[in-house]
Amino acid sequence: MAKRQKPLKGLGARYGIKPRKQFSQVHRLLKAKRKCPDCGGSFIRESVGIWSCKKCGVKIAGTAYDVTI
Repeated sequence: MAKRQKPLKGLGARYGIKPRKQFSQVHRLLKAKRKCPDCGGSFIRESVGIWSCKKCGVKIAGTAYDVTI
């Protein structure tokens, strides 16, 4: 079975701890699972601030890393 990769895997010891922790927090928020309010399907991020449902195709404008409904 493959090991689960951490979001900070490629950064190593570079950039300092504070930026790495901030990056990790934003990355976890961006990759979190979200549900569509209309059909219950899953949301995906198309581009910055644009989120769409895979199942029904509804599009919602949100923030850059999270959708606000």
